[in-house]
Amino acid sequence: MTRKGRVGFELLLGQVLDALPPAPAAVVDAGGGTGQLAVALAGHGYRVTVVDTSAAMLATCAQRAADEGDEVVGRVATVQGDAADLPGLLGEGSQDAAVCHDLLTRVDDQAALVGSLAGVLAEGGVLSLGFANRDWLALRAGRRGDHADALRLVESGGDRGSEAVTLIEAEQLLDKAGLALAAAYGVGVFAEAGDDDLNREELAALIELERQVAGREPYRSSARTLHLVARRGVFRPELPGDRL
Repeated sequence: MTRKGRVGFELLLGQVLDALPPAPAAVVDAGGGTGQLAVALAGHGYRVTVVDTSAAMLATCAQRAADEGDEVVGRVATVQGDAADLPGLLGEGSQDAAVCHDLLTRVDDQAALVGSLAGVLAEGGVLSLGFANRDWLALRAGRRGDHADALRLVESGGDRGSEAVTLIEAEQLLDKAGLALAAAYGVGVFAEAGDDDLNREELAALIELERQVAGREPYRSSARTLHLVARRGVFRPELPGDRL
């Protein structure tokens, strides 16, 4: 993993840990692939079940967990299957929390996926949902002078087949599934590809800057990735950092 990748992952992991109920809560990682996030959560004491369609990725996940030792490997289970059928695979209301990152924009039926995530959660259970932010893609295209592509991205609202979605679209999916949005964060507001060349002091400043603006507008909506935290069966409070 590159340093930029490590920075983004550590920022995301911190947000996820803040959102989850205390360990050893049961967590499903939907579309968790090779288990980067799942194994990290297991290292913090969570009991994590990784659900993915790829047997090869699940094998890599199991090996990643084994490399961390007996305690971690004992907290990680793998299930081969479709994340759109989590209640059928694991049981309705069986999980204290669900994490689903980088899967929302890779499925044909986003509503079905979010509905499955809601269905596997116990009452009051927490969902951590991460996805590529289409507003960031539009900003990037426009700043590069590719105005036609920026226009396409701006006008593709409601196009569930697009490569990214917006905060508003994701909140609509959550509402439809009976999930209340509790927090919304950005990951990767200022981080760029050249961050591998930063020295320790510059890197520390970048990480602190990202943490400071993660929940604040207009920074959040211009982040590369959006991370939403929602709960099943509770009312939505004011979002952290909302500054209208």
